[in-house]
Amino acid sequence: MTTLGKILVFLNLVFSLLAGILIIQVYATRTSWKSAFDKLNNYYTVSEANNKALRGDMDSLRQAKDEQIKAAEKTRDEKDAETKRLAGEIKTMQGELDKVKAQHLAQQTNATVSNEELQRRQQETASLTDRINKLNATVAELQKTGKQLQDEKMQAVINFNSEHDRNVRLLDQFRQLTQKAELMEKKLASLGASAKDVAINRNPPPEDVEGVILETDAKTGLVTISIGTDSGVNVGNTLEVFRVKPEPKYLGTIRILDAQAKQAVGRLTAPPRYGLLEKGDIVATKIMSSKR
Repeated sequence: MTTLGKILVFLNLVFSLLAGILIIQVYATRTSWKSAFDKLNNYYTVSEANNKALRGDMDSLRQAKDEQIKAAEKTRDEKDAETKRLAGEIKTMQGELDKVKAQHLAQQTNATVSNEELQRRQQETASLTDRINKLNATVAELQKTGKQLQDEKMQAVINFNSEHDRNVRLLDQFRQLTQKAELMEKKLASLGASAKDVAINRNPPPEDVEGVILETDAKTGLVTISIGTDSGVNVGNTLEVFRVKPEPKYLGTIRILDAQAKQAVGRLTAPPRYGLLEKGDIVATKIMSSKR
C-alpha cells in the first residue's frame, strides 16, 4: 500500500471516529445533555489534541516522505544520468570493440598475406640456396679445372723450357756440324771435288722402323719425328724420307742429331729435291719398309 493510501485510510478512520462521536453526542444529548456535553467537550478537546498531534505527525511524515521522494527522484535522476553515461560508454566501447574487431580481422588478413609471402620467400630462399649450391659446385669445378690448367700450364712451361734448352743444344750442334761441313767442303774444294760428288754415308738403325714427321723448322731445316730410342733410333742414324700423297715422292735422307725415348730430331743430309719437308711425311729405315 502506498503512502497516499495509508493517509486516506487514516482520514477515513478519523471521519469514522467523528461520525461515532456525533452519534454519541446525539445519544448523550438525548440522555444527558450536560454530562454528555462535558464528556463530548473533553473528548473533543482530546480528539482535537490528538488530531493536532496526528496532523503534526502527518505533516512530519509527509515532509519525510517528500524528502524521501525528492531523494528517490534525485537518486533516480542520478541513476538515469549514470545509465546514460554508461550507455554512452558502452556505445563508445562497442565502437572501439568494432574497431578492434576490424583491426583484428585486418591483422588476420595481413597475417595470412604475410604467411603466404613468407612461404613464397622461403621457396625463393630454397631456390636461391639450391642455385648457390650449384654455383658453388660449378665454382669448385672451375677452380679444380683452373688448378688443372695451371698445372698443365706449369708443365707446358717446363716442357717449353726443356724444349728450348734442347733446341739451343741442337742449334749448337747444328752450328758445329755446319762448321764441320764447311771445313769438309773446303777440304774437298782443295782436293778438286764437291760435296755433291761424295756419297752419303748412310747409317740406318739396326731395326726396321717407320715414323712420321711431327714438326718442321724452315729456318734451320730441322725436323722432329715420331720415333726415338725406344724404336732403336739413335744420334747419327740415317732415315729415308718419302711422301705418298698426293703422289709418291722420295724426298731424301735425314741424319738424326738428337734422340729421345719417343721422338728424335734430324736434318736432311742434302738439299731437298721437292721443296721443304712437311708435317706428315714418312721416315723409315728404307723406302720399302717391311712394316708397310
